[in-house]
Amino acid sequence: MPVTPFHIPIAYLTHKLGGTLSLPGLVVGSVLPDLEIPFFFMVFWGQDPNRMVLHSLLGASTVGTILAVVITAWVYPTLIGRLFRVDNLKLKQKCSPSISLAVSCLIGILSHTLLDVTNHAYNPVLWPFLSMNDTPSPVTPLLGGAFVASLIVHSLLALLFVSVYIQKRERFWEQLLVG
Repeated sequence: MPVTPFHIPIAYLTHKLGGTLSLPGLVVGSVLPDLEIPFFFMVFWGQDPNRMVLHSLLGASTVGTILAVVITAWVYPTLIGRLFRVDNLKLKQKCSPSISLAVSCLIGILSHTLLDVTNHAYNPVLWPFLSMNDTPSPVTPLLGGAFVASLIVHSLLALLFVSVYIQKRERFWEQLLVG
């Protein structure tokens, strides 16, 4: 899995390419699946898989999308407004519940799920129909194994993050997290 914040530049690029998509919805959707990792760790004390429901296509497109819409509409504006001191009015407008927000959350969460396929030896994308161990990544071996694939993906995403920063230095956080 790419380091969770490295999913945000993908959301930003998707927003730029998608035009009417909600950047906050894309951002929340793109980082949400990794919230299940500490949850599963605490519940199962590290004994069971750390990626499952929100890293599967079915879980991401149903439970994940609903959670992402709720978080984007009711938690994200307050959290981002306080942490990054962005324009609150603009932020609240971008986070208001809508079909566009729901579609953006869905695209963001699916982008996370599919990106993780590139650098894990396994990924539960077809869970619950197949177990995690029965869903090997078709991409990771082509990239030289999990370590090399992870290194490649992280390097590319870090470069993308830096390039967005260089282009948007003024009001960087607002540009990256609100649009």
